[in-house]
Formats: sequence, C-alpha cells, structure tokens
Amino acid sequence: MQNLLSLIIFLPISAVVLMGLFQVSLKVLRVISLATSVLVFLLVSYLGLNFDPLQSMQFVEVLPWIESYGINYFVGVDAISYILLFLVSLFIPMLFVFIWDEDRKGFFYNLLLLQTGVMGTLLSLDLILFYLFWEMMLLPIFIMIGAYGYGLRQANAMKIIMMTVLGSMTMLFSILYLGYLFFEDNGFWSFSLFGLSSMSFSSDISIILAAGFLLAFSIKIPLVGFHTWMAPAYSSAPTPALVILSAIMAKLGIYGLWRFGFTLFEGPLSYYAPLTITLSIVGILFYAIHAIMEKDLKRMFAFSSASHLSLITLGLFSINIYSWSGSLYLVATHAISSAGIFLLIGMIGKRIKSIKISDLGGIATVAPKFAFFFAFFALSIAGIPGTGGFVAELLIIMGAFKYSFWVGVFAATTMISAILFIFWMLQRTIYGKVSQKVADGFYELSRVELLLLLPLMLLLVLTGIFPSFFISFFEPTLGMMLFQIGDIS
Repeated sequence: MQNLLSLIIFLPISAVVLMGLFQVSLKVLRVISLATSVLVFLLVSYLGLNFDPLQSMQFVEVLPWIESYGINYFVGVDAISYILLFLVSLFIPMLFVFIWDEDRKGFFYNLLLLQTGVMGTLLSLDLILFYLFWEMMLLPIFIMIGAYGYGLRQANAMKIIMMTVLGSMTMLFSILYLGYLFFEDNGFWSFSLFGLSSMSFSSDISIILAAGFLLAFSIKIPLVGFHTWMAPAYSSAPTPALVILSAIMAKLGIYGLWRFGFTLFEGPLSYYAPLTITLSIVGILFYAIHAIMEKDLKRMFAFSSASHLSLITLGLFSINIYSWSGSLYLVATHAISSAGIFLLIGMIGKRIKSIKISDLGGIATVAPKFAFFFAFFALSIAGIPGTGGFVAELLIIMGAFKYSFWVGVFAATTMISAILFIFWMLQRTIYGKVSQKVADGFYELSRVELLLLLPLMLLLVLTGIFPSFFISFFEPTLGMMLFQIGDIS
C-alpha cells in the first residue's frame, strides 16, 4: 500500500482538524477519536504483517518539501521504530476507552495530536522533519498536564516544557550545523539522516555536535541530573498523559539515541560511553532509593521507571548484541508494564480519590481481581521470571558483563532493588488491614477495565515465554547496526 506511513502519521491530526471545523458534539468526538485510533492500529498491524525483519528501512516515502535547503518529507520504518510504533497504536485506543466518560473535549483532541507527533517522530528520516514532530509532542502534554492535571499542574507543566525545550535547542543547533557542514562539503544542502551519516568531520566538532543530541535525549529519558522535571510532572499528570510520559515519551529518548545518535555519531558516543554508563549506574541506585522512600504511587513508579530506563541506557552504551537486544526488549516490555500499572493507578484514583500508599491497605480483601492485576504489573516491572522484563534484564546484564565486570555487577542490582521496593509497596497496599478509604469506596474491576488490562498482561506473558520469537524480529536490524559501527560481537 503506497503512502501507508503517511496515513498512519496524519490520520489523527486530520480527524482533529475535521472535528474542529465542524465543532462536533462530545458524543461524536468520542466515537470518531476511538475509531481513528483503532484504524491507525489496524494500519500498523497490516504494516507488521508485510514487514520483512531481514531488511533495514522499509515503506520509505520521499517527497520534496523545502528543496532549496535540502529539507524533504522523508519517512521509513525498520524493526526498531516498528516496535514503538505498534505499542503507541495499541495504547492510544486503550486511553480513549479509559477516558470515555470524560466530559472535557481537550483530552480527546490532544491525544490525537500527540499520536501524530509520536508517529512522526518515530518514522522521520529527515532531521528537520524529526525535530518538528519532536517539538509537536510537547504541546499536547503541556496542555493535558497544565489544564487537566492535579496539584501544582501549571508550574509542573512549565517545568517539563522548559527542560525539554532546553534539550531541543541544543539538538537543533547540532542539526543545523550538520546541514551546514554537508553544504560546505557538497555545495548543496541536505538534512537526510543517511546523507549526513556519510560525512566525515573532525573528532572535536563531532564530539560537540553529539553532545547536543545527547543532552536532548538524556532529558527525555531522563538520566540522573536531568530528572528534576520528572516526579513533579508525573504527580500532576492525568492518567492519559501519565501513560504516554512513562510508556512512550521516555522511550523516545532511547529511540533517538539509537536512530540518530549511533547513526551519526558512533565514535563520539563511544567517547561519552564511560560518562553515560556512570550516570546510568548512579541513576539505577538513586532512583531505586527514591522509589523506596516515596509515599505516593505515581511518584514511586516514576522513579521506578527512571531506574529501569537507566538500565536500558547502560545496555545501549555497552554496545554489543546482548546489551542492545536486551535494551530494545526492555523498551517494549517496560512500556507495556508501565501502561498497565499507570492505568491501574488511574483506576485507584477514580475509586477513592487518593493514590497515597497509606490509604490503600487491604485491596486484596475487597477486590481480589484488582489486586491480582496490580501485583502482576508491579512485579512485571521488577522483572519476575515468566515475563518479558526478566528476559530483557538478563540480556542487558550479560551484555554489561561483556563490557566490564563491574558494570555487570551494578547492572544486576536493578533486579534486587526493584524487587525490594515493589514488595514493600505491595505489602502496604494489597495486603494487611483494610484501610478506611478502601473499605468505603473501593470496588472490583469492571468488564471494560478487564478488557483494557488483559491484552497487556497477555503480551507480557508471551514475551516472557517465547522471547526468541520476538527477539528474532529485531535482532537482524541490531546486528546490521553493530556491524556498521564496528562491533559484531
């Protein structure tokens, strides 16, 4: 099918424009938003059925845009981008179902705009196009937190915008300077990822330009030291924004390093590897300690996610097939686990208007099905055997040991620390004496809520039982990338 990627990118924003022009009712808005997101999911599924894991970039579309400056509409998909593309297309319909009774139209419009931004970011192969979609993602998140969030929502929305824009500006400088260097060498402009990757320039310049990309992606992940926006944003975010922040947008920082960092700057990123791995090790421990201390479920799982994202970054910069396979697998499985746990946290908030751990004792007594799913998703984040997270973490640890014995030792602490704070939290929320709030207002999962959670649970079990099936989908792509940067181990 021609223009399949363009349909996937622009269907959501087209729906927004049409519904905005005709000023549809809330009922119509709900139906069209869900139908659009389901159609995108079907298109992405069709894409997957026709995808060849042994090929690199596929379904490529190139159209001239600003020709005098070498800026083109250039999109394509490979195994790395497809994994996140599929997960986004799966999560968005679930979020529309979750907010079905929401009476504020802005939720529906902003989720559709966000979907276009994320899809465009994942599929762009022109750096200017990538930057535009990267920035486009910020506005819907800003509105959802600032207008529909909780607590100090406006201040926290400003914090995430300011931090992210800071990183974006350094990345934009690097992109523009890369285009200028290409012009100096060739006499014409280009911002094509593959055109720019063919250039050779001095190590000093490449180290500086790589830093611009590294800063932008480090803030998005976030690595320790760049994380000050994270906990406030998570605590203020409504559930749809929360799921997107944790399950998708944080992973885009990892994706950006893979797609643009290691394609353009494999040498400079190797130069930064010791520093990045050190920050990742510190982050694994720092975030885990914070998670143990937190009294709020959103903030606890925010730090939990950051700890695992630090492990993913460690695997990425260990640069071998084991660590890369584990990192990409953990990107996928952790996204699924995060979506599940934050949906459940949103359900808790709906029930008792509180997500404080001290208010949640004895859930298993009142709602055993809810307790089962909550425990499952929490433990899947910790990487229990039988889930995809266990396989992913094991591969990263193997790759870390291949890189360095001590890096492997520190990487292995993630499993231990995660088990500690997850079990400590479960003991206080699922078990024990039934708290007053739980006794007064907690109720069992509805059929719709079960239908939202079951596919995520099934995916986590399947990725844990049949890892070879899933890893074989993306391992050839990772192998080709490692071969190109000189590491085929």
